[in-house]
Amino acid sequence: MHDLDLSLRRLSEMPVPPGLDTIDDAVFAGLVRVRQDAVSGRRLMGIAAAFALVLGVAGGGLAGGTPAAAHPLSPFAADNALAPSTLLAVHP
Repeated sequence: MHDLDLSLRRLSEMPVPPGLDTIDDAVFAGLVRVRQDAVSGRRLMGIAAAFALVLGVAGGGLAGGTPAAAHPLSPFAADNALAPSTLLAVHP
């Protein structure tokens, strides 16, 4: 423990490095830059989401045509198109 006390005493007697005077300004400038990047990232994400929404609505509207009628599915129906017997059957 004596070595630690001696080391701390020597450290307290040393002059303060000149770069420590400006370190606060650099840290605060970095914080401002990070906040600005976060705001611009959120803004870009919002623009991308709005663009995707508009593109989806426009693509759905342009697809047009009549919607296909839904056929009732039954796992026990004889004409089930997805039954293994119809999927494996080879029709020439």
